[in-house]
Amino acid sequence: MSYTLLATVFNNDLTMVGTYPALSYNLMFDAIANETSTVIIKDTKGVFEGGYIALRENNSSKILYYGQIITVDTDTQSKLMTLSTNYIWNVLNGDILVTNRTGESYEQHIKVLIQKYSTALGNVFQDLSTGSFVVPYEVTSSDGAQVKNFIDYLIRGFKLHNVLLSVDGISQGTLSNGKPYFYPKVVIKQISKTVSFNDKNWAFRNFKVTDSRNLRGYANELWIVDKTTVDMENPVIMGKYWLQTDGLVVNRINDLVNQPTQVSIYLYDKTATDNPDNDSIGRANLGGNSYSHNIQFSVDIKNDFLGIDHIMLGLQANILYQGKTYKSILTGYELSSDSNEIRFTFGNLRFGKKDLVSNDI
Repeated sequence: MSYTLLATVFNNDLTMVGTYPALSYNLMFDAIANETSTVIIKDTKGVFEGGYIALRENNSSKILYYGQIITVDTDTQSKLMTLSTNYIWNVLNGDILVTNRTGESYEQHIKVLIQKYSTALGNVFQDLSTGSFVVPYEVTSSDGAQVKNFIDYLIRGFKLHNVLLSVDGISQGTLSNGKPYFYPKVVIKQISKTVSFNDKNWAFRNFKVTDSRNLRGYANELWIVDKTTVDMENPVIMGKYWLQTDGLVVNRINDLVNQPTQVSIYLYDKTATDNPDNDSIGRANLGGNSYSHNIQFSVDIKNDFLGIDHIMLGLQANILYQGKTYKSILTGYELSSDSNEIRFTFGNLRFGKKDLVSNDI
């Protein structure tokens, strides 16, 4: 059977509206998309768009989900209220400026950006901290200063560094009028915990695996070409890079490069003053096309292997499937009142320091 959850609803000023049984829910946990979840509670006065909602298991203080309410739909006949919500990072769904930048802590970098670009510091982000790991980073903006969506930038950071925003609890404060309010404890952190799964274990079922090593159709050879080239039959090539089947980008072709290759071209502007070096261009343009896998499978909510309290986006895993081991990251999962299962989605996100940001972020 599914979990019985309690939904606590907060106003935009973080004062509490109340706590109610979640009569129905479909919670989408996704680190690479701003997915919408739904929660149904009884018709309640004082629930509005822009407020917040926290869900936890009955008789537990651990927050399973914390989101921003984006729509409220009330059915007067059934006297039920459907709340559509996005994860807490939806508060950051605006623009930021992206430029070249290097630092020793990606978590601190994200914290500074939130402090600079978000007005929620006195509200839902007033308790904002970073994890204990030091994650160096290097951002190169290929076209100079660019305007990007903040959530898209956070997704890039997750893919490259496995760093995300997590709500680790709720604290209480007091407004100037003496009324209590409740704010989430938001932590920017890299997940380091690793677990193992085996397709021969009866608890894990309905596997669906895609492996790009069995596919073609993605570029694995890059030409860096002078933008001033005028002869298409004789382009001025400044450098070439190849993508190996193990994900490494090299500047000499070898037996680890699938052939025949598929060429991609990067136009290099010699007049620009902030060009990245050729190696960075090679890694950035071919790295996203590298070997990748996507693994989905289901498990009962109540099982002896992975309790719901230990499930978190960014969880690292070694998955043994049909005799092959996949090193993976938990990128998404779904929790629904209509099912006694959790559906996991794992992928092989690439850890690295450098990020070349182009116009197609």
